[in-house]
Amino acid sequence: MILHLIWLLPALLFIVLFLIEPRRLINAYLFFITLILFAAIVAGFFVVQLSLWDRQTAIIILIGGLLLIPLSVVLSTVYLLFNGKQMMTFEGRRLANLLSLFYGLGILLTLALHFLSHYFIIAKLAALLDNLLVYGSFLYLSYVIYGLFYNLFPLTYQPDYIIVLGSGLIGDKVPPLLAQRLDKGLFYYEKFGKQPTIIVSGGQGSDENISEAKAMSRYLLDKGLPANKLLLEQQSTTTLENLTFSQKLIGEKQETTPRFLVVTNSFHSLRAGIYMRKLGLKGRSVGSKTALYYLPSAWIRESVGLVVMYWKWHAVIIGLNILSWISSFFF
Repeated sequence: MILHLIWLLPALLFIVLFLIEPRRLINAYLFFITLILFAAIVAGFFVVQLSLWDRQTAIIILIGGLLLIPLSVVLSTVYLLFNGKQMMTFEGRRLANLLSLFYGLGILLTLALHFLSHYFIIAKLAALLDNLLVYGSFLYLSYVIYGLFYNLFPLTYQPDYIIVLGSGLIGDKVPPLLAQRLDKGLFYYEKFGKQPTIIVSGGQGSDENISEAKAMSRYLLDKGLPANKLLLEQQSTTTLENLTFSQKLIGEKQETTPRFLVVTNSFHSLRAGIYMRKLGLKGRSVGSKTALYYLPSAWIRESVGLVVMYWKWHAVIIGLNILSWISSFFF
């Protein structure tokens, strides 16, 4: 009976840490571990109970459940390859658009190596790649699942400032991805009685005719936002700079600590929230809708960004894995 409750340990820890500060990355790991343990215990309980009534059916269901693991790997690989083709068709051949394709090819290569595992060195290489893919997939799924939960959590305060993060222009025009962020910012501006001030944040890229903030301000003014409710931050080139320069923009004008709402796309809101915490910004981030075909590559890019933020921890874990792999050649 005690084993049935083992999932409560990470669940309780997650609830406590989430209530204290939802913008911590450890919440993502605890949340995913809780879901895995809960699902495994529920599935095991179901099979055990079923075996009391019909042992043969329970065995068939158990085997079927185990077969879902390799099947999910195959289906995920096919989807990643298909999504990579979609990204090239709709978004071009830039490296950032090919991440799902590379991820799928990496899984495909690892699966292919298992068919040559009768060669000692290939079997060892496949084992290493298995461990790295499992670790990478754990991180990726943790970020995606917690990111979705983080976005669904209701807003419980009225912000003083709404920061809309830039995401690139087409010449001097606001593309659909950025328009979704701006519309989300307007939605919250109106929801809170048109009281917050909107800060549009984004510098000018080498392929852009004007700064992102300037184009974003034009979009919002055309939508009817009063000019006195709009501030422009036009120097930033990264998410961290977006928030840092926006904070400085209004930092000297405040008698009390302001509360912020950072608006970005759904896949990016978790990392934006973590940066907010690091900078000491009160509030949270929210995500606007994103085209489904765009999400796999976007989440992979975000996962890489989150790993880089805490690279020392991941370097230690991967390093220990590689050392263990090297020692397996001799013991």
